[in-house]
Amino acid sequence: MNKSASKSVLRRSKILDLLLGGREVPIKEIAEKLDVSIMTVHRDLAELERNGAITRVRGAVSAERSVIFESSYHFRSQKQIDEKRRLARAAIKHIEPGNALAWDDSTTAYQMTEFIQEITPITVLTNGLPVIERLSNEPGVEMIALGGKFSRGFNGFFGLQCEQAIASYVVDVAVMSSTTIRGISLYTQDEQVVRMKRAMLKIAKKSVLLVDSSKFQFSALNYIADLTDFDHVIISKDPGEEALATLRSAGIDFELV
Repeated sequence: MNKSASKSVLRRSKILDLLLGGREVPIKEIAEKLDVSIMTVHRDLAELERNGAITRVRGAVSAERSVIFESSYHFRSQKQIDEKRRLARAAIKHIEPGNALAWDDSTTAYQMTEFIQEITPITVLTNGLPVIERLSNEPGVEMIALGGKFSRGFNGFFGLQCEQAIASYVVDVAVMSSTTIRGISLYTQDEQVVRMKRAMLKIAKKSVLLVDSSKFQFSALNYIADLTDFDHVIISKDPGEEALATLRSAGIDFELV
């Protein structure tokens, strides 16, 4: 990626950050906050709109719900709590005492903290700040916090340092979630999240994906992996006969909880 393209990607990321509150933001305000021309903002907005990330209305812009859903940790943590707890309970069955576990920043995987004593002693590698805070003093848990650049929206650490740290380990199990599933593929809105999840998948002997029912209802921009790249896919509720038929025809190892 050349320097100009890199700057464009960074600006668009900042624009999405400005929209996380869910309100419409005047285009003039975006230009002022980013210290760029309104013309430059319009070019960035046109690209984000083509990718389904934002909507422009009457001189203002707002994020599509899929972007807000994925990017605001607080927003996500309040949704589908019962489903996420069922997913977490099911995931624990795939982890054994003594395992080393790669644990992503998702609000779904976070629910495993409630059941952690069932699988201790255990080593946890995570980029998720809430997991670090919850388990750092938990008996039987050896905590390895993956560093990097902190994202307030995701409440976790990302970037080159995080990815390099992940690559220096080998773990027994990786547990993660994702923004959305289309067909048999996982997507998310942010490139840094893609790189982190792929890095975790690469170092794991076994991988478990947790999917609440909302994941089949939204769209996102960036491809992460296929469901066939996971050893186990755990889904809460019934995502619909069409989705189930697609999973079965692809030979996906999944369970409904």
